[in-house]
Amino acid sequence: MNPSAQFPSASLAAFAPDDADQRVWMESLETVSLAPGEVLFRESDAADAMFLIESGVLAVVLEVEGAGRSELRRLGAGHFLGEMALYRSEPRTATVEAVGEVKLWRLKVEKLREVEGSHPQLAIALHRHVASLLAERVRFSNVELKQPLARLAHALRGLATSDFSGAGWDHSGVAQEARRGDEVGAVAQAMEFLASHLQEHIAALRQQTAAREAIESELRIAGEIQSSLLPPSLSAAERQRVDFSAFIKPAREAGGDLYDGFFLPDGRFFTLVGDVSGKGVSAAVFMALAAMAVRTLARKLSDPGELLAQVNRLLCERNETMQFVTACAVFFDPARGELTWANAGHPLAAVVSATGNLTWLEGPRQAPLGVFEETVYDTQRHVLAPHETLLVYSDGVSEAMDAQSNLFGSERIQQCLAGGAIADSAETVQRVVAAVLAHQGDAAQADDITLVALRRVP
Repeated sequence: MNPSAQFPSASLAAFAPDDADQRVWMESLETVSLAPGEVLFRESDAADAMFLIESGVLAVVLEVEGAGRSELRRLGAGHFLGEMALYRSEPRTATVEAVGEVKLWRLKVEKLREVEGSHPQLAIALHRHVASLLAERVRFSNVELKQPLARLAHALRGLATSDFSGAGWDHSGVAQEARRGDEVGAVAQAMEFLASHLQEHIAALRQQTAAREAIESELRIAGEIQSSLLPPSLSAAERQRVDFSAFIKPAREAGGDLYDGFFLPDGRFFTLVGDVSGKGVSAAVFMALAAMAVRTLARKLSDPGELLAQVNRLLCERNETMQFVTACAVFFDPARGELTWANAGHPLAAVVSATGNLTWLEGPRQAPLGVFEETVYDTQRHVLAPHETLLVYSDGVSEAMDAQSNLFGSERIQQCLAGGAIADSAETVQRVVAAVLAHQGDAAQADDITLVALRRVP
């Protein structure tokens, strides 16, 4: 035997036709090579694994004391043998040896149990295939044993195409044969164990599927609610006063980022980007609460520091989940170009010139909203020149990772905006988003990506 030998597999295709499924099985299988005449196992050996024949031919031999050896049959590529070890912990009932050079896969019982736990559908496909092969074995043995095994063959065929319940196969007939004390009874007992074992797995799989679908439905609904909270596009008349663009891409169906942008009754424009701690439904609910509080209070208050302070007190009142939200709130006067903003633990905002030069708006960053009820948030000021753009983003931009876990970083934000005139706020957003997605490549998105750009119209 050569357990370290590796060779391409064709014998998995019957129950794992997809390359991804075969790769899962490869992690659980061991390779075995036999020289001509070499014994795989002997009658009465302990049985703890099943074998899949990749190439070559094996002979199944019965060794009877005082009567010599009798070859029962030969098995070639694609066949299984020793499959009863998966269902009954009993010694081998025959000797198996190589006719020529043979290559096999070994599947140990404990490895199968691991696959049943981590990939139940793949395990079920294997069990179905084993049931089909057992049917073929029974048909072969029926030539010798006649009617006693005919009933089992019929039941196995039905079992292979059923849902392993009492319907669709001759369960009562198998139960009757399982009372026998010979090999026919052993096969019937194994069938009963196989059916009951798979019924349990199928029931568990259905429960897991139903639970997953319920969670996915909740997340989908939460995502739809979040989308409904996002601001509508500005009207043509409003775009004459402010050039505003935004982008948001949740990492899951329901994210924890938020943004807003709308005109206030006094003619100023308000925008905000926030990032709620955590993911999923709880983050989505907290985000919705924060978004509604911001939108309501922004229409009544003129100072961003006071706005964040009041929102913070509201979120601290009943924050039993101990969540928080970072935020940057901005009031903009289109006529004078004046920005007033306050920062609650959020990444620094930046000003981008018409030629793409970026300057960070340095200043104090107080605690995130929902942490300390008495936090005071400082209001800061800056004047945008005509054609300058305010850029505010969540940390899902700067902390976006590639396949090697390298962060996108603030330097790449500067690089993707530099080196050429920027026509409008939409181009500012497009440049940053394109650079982030290119950096991310095939890596899974780890965090929500959100950014807004507000450009002063001359």
